[in-house]
Amino acid sequence: MITVYTITFNEEILIQFMIDHYQSRFPGCHIIIYDNSSTDETVKIAKANGCEVKYYNSNNTLNDALHMKIKNTCWQDAKTDWVLISDLDELLDINEQSLKNEEITGATIFKAEGWTMVNMEDNIDIKNIKHGYRSNDEISYDKCLLFNKKYIQQINYCMGAHKCNPVGRVQYGNIYKLYHYRFINPDLEVAKCKLTAQRLSEENKKCGCGTRCLMTEEQIRADFYGRRINISKIF
Repeated sequence: MITVYTITFNEEILIQFMIDHYQSRFPGCHIIIYDNSSTDETVKIAKANGCEVKYYNSNNTLNDALHMKIKNTCWQDAKTDWVLISDLDELLDINEQSLKNEEITGATIFKAEGWTMVNMEDNIDIKNIKHGYRSNDEISYDKCLLFNKKYIQQINYCMGAHKCNPVGRVQYGNIYKLYHYRFINPDLEVAKCKLTAQRLSEENKKCGCGTRCLMTEEQIRADFYGRRINISKIF
């Protein structure tokens, strides 16, 4: 009933969590992963869970302009009407029955209500992350990730897919929560930022996409712990 698309690079910590999320809500869903030459267990885990893996080359750089092109076109040959395009750490809280009900009402696309998830413990127990805050401060995560390709001919995402300009019969359904698992562990955050800084493309530097990774380790840790203030328990 639905095809899920995502882009990966060294996501072995999160990928099983993401796969379980969608396979439990949409049994039999098809998950397609566009992998950017991961060097960890990402691809192995994906294939073990029945995901289709496609590869793309960015010359070992983080290039959001290339990600935008992939997200704007990857879904066009989907065998299902419904497609969901997201980053691997973004999980939309909708299930098969809800989508069937929405389809009956004529919905063709959905806006999500973005929530940034923050681990309150210094571990990597993703399943027990229960706190978060509305993602409407530095970057809005109220994205449009899920739509029906039978009615939406073009999605026209901008950089980061935070905004889009869909073309076709655009009828929005109900709003569902989108959980962005951004702050999992302070040590992991430091390591991830260090690697991202090494891979940051010139295009990203020019437009400012992903440049948060250029902060010092002290700034990264202070930012992480600051996210635990004024936070809500979601689950």
